[in-house]
Amino acid sequence: MSKELFEAIEKHDVGRLARLLMEGADPNALKAGWPEWLPLHAAVDELEEGGPVEALVLLLRHGARVDGLGPDRTATALLMAIFRRQPEAVRILLAAGADPNYRGSEGDSPLRACVEQGDLAMAAMLLRCGATRTIDEGGGPSGMSALGRAANRLDIPMLELLLRAGADPDALDMDRQTARERLPPREPHNQEAWDAAAALLAGRSRG
Repeated sequence: MSKELFEAIEKHDVGRLARLLMEGADPNALKAGWPEWLPLHAAVDELEEGGPVEALVLLLRHGARVDGLGPDRTATALLMAIFRRQPEAVRILLAAGADPNYRGSEGDSPLRACVEQGDLAMAAMLLRCGATRTIDEGGGPSGMSALGRAANRLDIPMLELLLRAGADPDALDMDRQTARERLPPREPHNQEAWDAAAALLAGRSRG
């Protein structure tokens, strides 16, 4: 029945999906063949193709493990939804208890991914849901912490958010650099933002 379950997800047929789940289809069945992921991951993947977010709701109501992983352990559905910029899916998964501190196989975390995207609202929601446990960790392709990546981007609102949430400006990232050391070069086009970021990281308020 798992083949039919994935077909219903891929065809965006929530009626059939609901019937299969009520008839006992396993919401945690592993997909046969590549990509070896779970129904919840497939439902997140289909959102980019116009798939219904109701598929996530149905799977979760019928027992899908919100932090379930495939054999490669690459990412939870939450991290996948953040990578794919699906805010409604993120909200549903967080409401279902998804771990906001999960670290993917390449060291990515939900919070660092949101900082990378410059998504202030999503970062704030993750912090309210407990993402502070990994706030000072470095990781991902850049090796930076969330604060270091915000500094590198000269993202002042994100820096303010992270500092209010308790991010440590002196914490060392994967390359043993602080957030201040991650500031880009100060140049004529970014002087105002650079000075504001430097002041925040030094513990001084803006203006």
